[in-house]
Amino acid sequence: MNNSEQNPQSCQTDVSSSILLNTGTGTKFILPLEMRWQPKEDITTYELAKCLPYLLRYTMPYEIDKSENHFRHFEIIDHNR
Repeated sequence: MNNSEQNPQSCQTDVSSSILLNTGTGTKFILPLEMRWQPKEDITTYELAKCLPYLLRYTMPYEIDKSENHFRHFEIIDHNR
């Protein structure tokens, strides 16, 4: 099948399914977390390295475990609650 013959909606379905939540009564968008960088004075180079990916991109709520130690350097606001 040529690229011109592909169904453009097939690509959109994959993308939208990762940001939509089916609540049983409808569907709503899942918003990314608001992560404010607030490093503590005792940050280690290891923690800084672990934090770097979250400084450079949007993060979805299901991508992180807030109990991990390096997330103490962020103020995390979840607009989905």
